[in-house]
Amino acid sequence: MNFRIAFPRRVIFERGGVDRLPELLSDLSLDGRAMLVTGRRFARESGYLDKLRSLLVESGVKDVVVFDRVEPNPSAETVNKGGEIAKREGIDFVVGFGGGSAMDAAKGIAILAAQGGKISDYYYPADVNAPILPLIAIPTTCGTGSEVTKYAVISERSRKNVVVSDHIVPVAAILDAEVLKHLPKSILAHTAMDALSHAIEACFHVKASRLTEVFSAESAKLIFESFKPAYDGDPDHREKLLYASMLAGLAINLSGTVFVHGLGYYLTEKYRIPHGLANSLFLAQFIEYCSEKASERLLSLCGRIGIKSEECSRVLAEKINAMRRYAELPANLREAGVPGEDFQNIVEQALSYSRNIQNCVTPPSREDLEAIVKKAFEEEPKNSPRRRDAEGDNSRGVD
Repeated sequence: MNFRIAFPRRVIFERGGVDRLPELLSDLSLDGRAMLVTGRRFARESGYLDKLRSLLVESGVKDVVVFDRVEPNPSAETVNKGGEIAKREGIDFVVGFGGGSAMDAAKGIAILAAQGGKISDYYYPADVNAPILPLIAIPTTCGTGSEVTKYAVISERSRKNVVVSDHIVPVAAILDAEVLKHLPKSILAHTAMDALSHAIEACFHVKASRLTEVFSAESAKLIFESFKPAYDGDPDHREKLLYASMLAGLAINLSGTVFVHGLGYYLTEKYRIPHGLANSLFLAQFIEYCSEKASERLLSLCGRIGIKSEECSRVLAEKINAMRRYAELPANLREAGVPGEDFQNIVEQALSYSRNIQNCVTPPSREDLEAIVKKAFEEEPKNSPRRRDAEGDNSRGVD
């Protein structure tokens, strides 16, 4: 068994943990000029922008440059602009506050501020080495796990491009579940699906190990147990989803994602379907594929999750679909607004993400992907719980 993993030097998982930022900076000997990278609305409207700026000043930081231009699915243009500003202003370290988009943009900016160039210079398979500015990541959603990962996903020319390096793992992460009280239900559902996708896909990567499975199984189990009450607003279960998201991030740090992400990228770039939702539209089909092509790995994962049934693929897929029904997410691609005539484009684009395809323990053929996408367009069976809900049975839920 072989594996390698890069962890942050510090992880603070604590309600109110944002208040520990000055203590963290002192521990890591970070000072000088800071750039706070965040999205366009949430940090300002929630009051966290002022709070973080005050905490940085309290820490003795000489100057705080706010870069609050990050959009969903951060563009190369935005990251390049942030890098130019950080380099010009002589930034010494970066704080990324937000969902995966803000944290991924912060990783890109930390590279460019130290090394220059354009972010496209660092897309995989480029080797990204030091120097990179130190980065502290503070997530505001419970899905991407970017606060602990070696990945940054950047959109350019209608494609998702990935930067991969142990050097871009944040030096520290603060996971503060208090932030999640502001998270809308829809975003919670989408990001939880992203975390679940990470947890499951990681186990079917060529680099997956037993340690991958430990992180993945615990993450998936927590998501299945906590999704419903977290969606309904329970703070304890939202905190558990935040923890599950971090575990799934550690799982993909050990291995990576496979072709569910490759299929979902096109939906996000072409139709602006949120990343986690896009992944969720293929997860049940992926489980079915794995039951045929990698059954031993699926049985092992299911056993760790606590699914002992010989029909573990059906039970696992139903758990995923139950989450989707509870949050009233689209049942299939058509319901998500994807036209049937785009069938071949989805397949072609998935094939173009060769890294995600080839890193699957059993890489799918074109015919395999066509079958998966066809099923993702289909309606759920007539006797599905979703249809019963529509007929008046209000007992929808997550097992």
